[in-house]
Amino acid sequence: MSPSNSRAGNNPALNAFAPAAELFALKPWISLLALLADWGLIAAAFAGAILWPHPVTYLLAALLIARSQLALAVIMHESAHGVLLPRQKLNDLLGQWCAAGPLFISMQTYRAGHLKHHLDPMQHDDPVVAVFGLGDYPLPRGKLATRLLADLCGVGYVISAFKFARGDYRAIMPKVDKSPRQVLSEVCSMLLGNGLLFGLLAWAGHPWLYLGLWLLPAITLLPLMGRVRAIMEHAGLPACDDQSQNARSIVRPNWQTFIFGPHGIHYHIEHHLYVRLPFYHLQRVHRQLVAQQLVPSRNLYNGYIGVLRDVSYPAAKSPA
Repeated sequence: MSPSNSRAGNNPALNAFAPAAELFALKPWISLLALLADWGLIAAAFAGAILWPHPVTYLLAALLIARSQLALAVIMHESAHGVLLPRQKLNDLLGQWCAAGPLFISMQTYRAGHLKHHLDPMQHDDPVVAVFGLGDYPLPRGKLATRLLADLCGVGYVISAFKFARGDYRAIMPKVDKSPRQVLSEVCSMLLGNGLLFGLLAWAGHPWLYLGLWLLPAITLLPLMGRVRAIMEHAGLPACDDQSQNARSIVRPNWQTFIFGPHGIHYHIEHHLYVRLPFYHLQRVHRQLVAQQLVPSRNLYNGYIGVLRDVSYPAAKSPA
């Protein structure tokens, strides 16, 4: 499959559409600026918490840091697709050391599961469906609220980590063969990245901020934001060869996409159709597809709140 071919199954109109070749050309400077902006916002949040110590400042800093952790995960996602930098080794190195590693994630392991997700989204063995529990939507609003609250309290993170450790996902996760050197590099990216962050905060006289504003948001706010993002992308949609039918897009950037859909990941239909399209070109392709009425309008939303409403229902009412 060439980069410009879509994953539109037997949809002839969508298969006949092809984005301009220039949209698949990588612009590394944009990716690097996005990465610098994410870390810059993290630094600004820590600085604000240090300069103006107050519960409100701490809460705002935690929100911004969790949002930036999600943005780093999206940068890792771009690297997993090989569209961060043109050179594969540099692409993988930057994705692991500057995005995945600080979040204690192996990009190679993530890449294997994520690319499997793109082959057959919403199938029973889709890793994204399993990890985020997307197979039972729509569901009662009380149950949805319980899941979101569990994430916010850190319970969701603990349960997910326990399932990974127990091997619950072993049957659906592709096996990844890594050399000892690759494993060492991943471990070093995690330890050195977090060690540097802790060291800088300790040098500034505030080592506890590493626990309170880096690790705590990573196991509470970040899982919450990640679940909301995953729900928007696929929850309640059918398994289908035409991947414009089993994904959603938020139609324009807003405060909700800033928090839950950084770096254009909210254009998720477009991403699934053209997996080699870098994030900074997704909006342009979205506009072209909408102008030609090639994507289902029912899967286009103005924000995440509308999606959460549509994938849930009052307890006294069964789904239509």
